[in-house]
Amino acid sequence: MKGFANASMADLTSAAGVGYGALQKALGTREEILSAAIRFCANAEASLAHEPLRVSSTGREAILAMLEENARLRRRWPRYCGCLFTFNAFIVPPGDARLHEFLTERRRSLSKHIRLRLTQSVAEGELPEDANCEALANLCLTLLSGLMFRALDGTPPGPLFRSLELFVNALGFTPRRGQARPRVIRPARPRRGRN
Repeated sequence: MKGFANASMADLTSAAGVGYGALQKALGTREEILSAAIRFCANAEASLAHEPLRVSSTGREAILAMLEENARLRRRWPRYCGCLFTFNAFIVPPGDARLHEFLTERRRSLSKHIRLRLTQSVAEGELPEDANCEALANLCLTLLSGLMFRALDGTPPGPLFRSLELFVNALGFTPRRGQARPRVIRPARPRRGRN
């Protein structure tokens, strides 16, 4: 990943699928085009993360679906993802305070929505009453931040999705009355060599 400062106009026009003149007319300077691209990417990623939180019937399903959808996004398009969850220093120029604040606000907003969904799970008896929803939301956001690096490392889907399920199981969700207990994935035990 080249990062914000090293992206050329050829990179931008190739990614956008339109000519430089059209991009410049619509958005302005190279810096304005790059800023618009990062804002678009961040909004798209935030929407992808928010949707499972809104529509899933249980908190466990919501958190797992949010993580899995973002893992799929990063595996499909690793070069174009990460605007929201990668450290700002890799993408945004240090002096661009407005863009830093925009990305920080998007992360705060997602953390808040995760916390609200976890709080709902406490109210519904899916999480214990003493669950620290703010700490768990921050933990979920931290895991999201690391997904891109694992995808860029070429981690195969199997281990990646097993790790996500282990993580969600460890959050302490229990099924509500009338629901089947979720499948618990345990880490594989190392094989012993023959003597």
